[in-house]
Amino acid sequence: MEPNPEPLQLADPRLIGGFTLLGRLGSHGAGTIFLGEDHRRTKVVVGVLYPTAAADPGVRARLASAVGGLSEDREVAGSSTTVPPIWVALPSGGGAVQDVLGLLDTVALSAEEPTPANVPGFAPHWSTEPHDPLPVHAPPPSGPRGIPVLIPVAAFAALICIVIAAVVVLLVGDDSGRTTTAPSPAPSLPAPGSGSVSPSPPDTPKLPSDDRAHVVGPTFGGGDKLHLMKLNGLPFDFNVPDEWGCMRSDKAPFSNRWICLHEGKGFPPTGGTSAGGLVALQPCPSGCGPAQRETARNAMVISAKDWRPTDPTTQYAEETGANSKNERVVRVAMSHVFASRQGGPVDTAVAVQLTGPPDEKDDMQKIINEIRHHTP
Repeated sequence: MEPNPEPLQLADPRLIGGFTLLGRLGSHGAGTIFLGEDHRRTKVVVGVLYPTAAADPGVRARLASAVGGLSEDREVAGSSTTVPPIWVALPSGGGAVQDVLGLLDTVALSAEEPTPANVPGFAPHWSTEPHDPLPVHAPPPSGPRGIPVLIPVAAFAALICIVIAAVVVLLVGDDSGRTTTAPSPAPSLPAPGSGSVSPSPPDTPKLPSDDRAHVVGPTFGGGDKLHLMKLNGLPFDFNVPDEWGCMRSDKAPFSNRWICLHEGKGFPPTGGTSAGGLVALQPCPSGCGPAQRETARNAMVISAKDWRPTDPTTQYAEETGANSKNERVVRVAMSHVFASRQGGPVDTAVAVQLTGPPDEKDDMQKIINEIRHHTP
């Protein structure tokens, strides 16, 4: 038996998908849970997404997948997962409220704490607190009205006074007649991984200065002859050995795809005579959660069982085999996710996959470490 609902609010819908909504059962970062009934007075628990969440195609796709999975184990009374309003209804009882909450968890990508296997945890743009507890509503305790309103008003007035006093101190200065000026703007910070606050001359190779973003194997050093790649559409620059080159090669599912290869050993890189592969971006419009990260990895030709996390946002894979000439080759790959703008959600996946003879494995790993070092 489901808990008793609280009254509907003024803005709540009264009818959705043929169900009459009777009251609120709970709330979630992605939507609201209602108690409803059909024309036969059969009770249902209905989860309705907020309009901002329902407008996100990634949210709708995740809900449709989750509803499909749930329908294999229990009855689904109805749903709409394509055109807003987006909702799902389960027969009341049997833990329907928790099941609907679970569906909203899937939508919000907030069911678990971040771990190397399911990172990154993030707040969708339509929900500021997706990890909050999901309470079942109860009638609020009665108490005196009017007095609590004065507390935030007084606090706001005190804050205004503090701000005014601070401004006066900054402008007037102390009793000795010295004037205090506002601090000069902080120097602009370098791009993540640049290792220096001073701008580098154009096309100057930037070498890693620390191990904070190391993935695997060796990194470029002072003895390497490098060429700095500034590829159109990629939000990061990176070094490659000076005999390497890159060319644009757009191909789904990537929004920006480049083929980079060791030009000094032939073209195209077939038969084990050259090392090369792809460097590409794949956007995650609704955030790079576990499902989106798996999709990005699956877009590369490498066995799913070989992937292992190297940090909370990065996974690495490596495999060996033989080409058509029965020559031994090695393939290395990296999948990494990051925020395309500082302070924003994790919304971009970078894929790197390089294949070549074993004696070029070090250079391929150096390129992977280089790209990881120059991404957030």
